[in-house]
Amino acid sequence: MARTKIDGEGQIVEESITGGQVKDESVTGSDITDGSITRQDLNITSTGRSTITRILAGAGVSLVSSGADSGTGEVQISISTSSGLNYVSHRALDQLVHSLAETSFYEVIRSSGKIMNEIWWETSAKLKKIRSIDYTYSGNNVLTSTTKQYDSSGSAIVGETFTETYDRIGTNIISVDGVLS
Repeated sequence: MARTKIDGEGQIVEESITGGQVKDESVTGSDITDGSITRQDLNITSTGRSTITRILAGAGVSLVSSGADSGTGEVQISISTSSGLNYVSHRALDQLVHSLAETSFYEVIRSSGKIMNEIWWETSAKLKKIRSIDYTYSGNNVLTSTTKQYDSSGSAIVGETFTETYDRIGTNIISVDGVLS
């Protein structure tokens, strides 16, 4: 930033000073002209006083900026949806599963003291399933569990069935193999 001063011989001169030479309260808006402060003059280390010096685009992100360098000046950030799901299309895939924690009716079905099925329904009327887990047994031990996800009409979603097979030594599980189908 340029400041006007009078030198020892009474001559008016302009001198440049850096950000490190200026106290925060000594500079006003009229002291700053366009281009007089550069990126290295900006504070990026003090809590409550730091500024963004440049925005860089990562994968799936594009920038439109008005500054001389990309990511400077006024910056518009856009997220690409071509490489995956955006928020809106993700929510539209299966609203029932998203509501599982908020509103659902949970049912446990037992047979001979064993849990055979767990089912999450949209309501207590049990008209639409959200998720179900079916269990098979070998003696008293769970052999497999099959989890199914359901769409907003209550139909099982193709490709969203996850089957786990439990390997045991005695009653201890030593490994679990899972297959999504």
